[in-house]
Amino acid sequence: MPAPSVRNLARQWTGRLAHYRRHRNDEHLDALVEEVARYAGLHLENDLWASEYWSKAPLARRVAVLLYLVDRGVVAREVRQGRVVYVPTEEAEGWAASQPSLASYLPPTLELIGALRSDLARRARRMTS
Repeated sequence: MPAPSVRNLARQWTGRLAHYRRHRNDEHLDALVEEVARYAGLHLENDLWASEYWSKAPLARRVAVLLYLVDRGVVAREVRQGRVVYVPTEEAEGWAASQPSLASYLPPTLELIGALRSDLARRARRMTS
């Protein structure tokens, strides 16, 4: 994402990521966005390719929505076995459904949350096999 787009994205954060708005080092913000882009592009691709919405949406939109969910505390950024993963809370779908501002974007948001859950389930299966 171009630097102005990343800064504009950060201006919308009012929750857990709000400190990035005041961050003096753009490198930290850029690193976060790059990390999320890799995750959303590589790890979620197989789960979202069949989606009518996500198969056509640019990667930057996936990044923006995932970071929005992290900012609101609906998805947690965790490190598991040395790798960053994004973990939806148990009530993530219910939270999304209760947000009037997400009403027109609810199906794609739920698909993204489902893709996160699917990725975590795959990781868990790999660890037990």
